[in-house]
Amino acid sequence: MAFHNGEVRDIVEPDRSGIFGNRGRVILVGMVLLLALSYLAFTAFPGTLRYYMTVEELVARQQEMDGKKVRVVGMLLSDSFKRELGTTNARFILTDGNENLDATYTGVLPDLFFNPHSEIILEGAFGPEGLFLGDAVIVKCPSKYQALETEA
Repeated sequence: MAFHNGEVRDIVEPDRSGIFGNRGRVILVGMVLLLALSYLAFTAFPGTLRYYMTVEELVARQQEMDGKKVRVVGMLLSDSFKRELGTTNARFILTDGNENLDATYTGVLPDLFFNPHSEIILEGAFGPEGLFLGDAVIVKCPSKYQALETEA
C-alpha cells in the first residue's frame, strides 16, 4: 500500500516473468546447450559411429552391400600382398580365419599393416568382379600381451 495525496492505493508490481518464468528460462537454455553439444559431438566423430563387419559377414552380404561404403575388419593373409611396380597401388587378401576378401588400396600403408598380429580395418566399397576397393586403412595396434603370448 502506498499513500498519494491522502489516498491509499495498492502498489501492483508489473509481472516480469514473461511466458516462461525464471525456471522455464533456465530449462530452455539448458535444453539448447544440450542439443548444441550433442550436435557438435555427432558431427565431430562421424567415422567412429560407423559399424564395421567381419570378412565373413561382408562376404555373406556382398550382394546387398554392392556399391555401399562399408568398413571391414580382418588380418592380412600372409604372402598375399602385391604392389604394382613404381606405384602405390596394392592388392591383398584380408581374412578372418573363415573367409577371404580380395581387396585393393591406393596409397601409403602404415608399417603395422604388415604385422601378423595387427587387425586391419579397410573402408571402401565393392567394385566390379567382387573386388573390394579400399579408400581408407586403419590398423589396430596388436596387443603387447598377445604378441608375448604367441612368442612364448
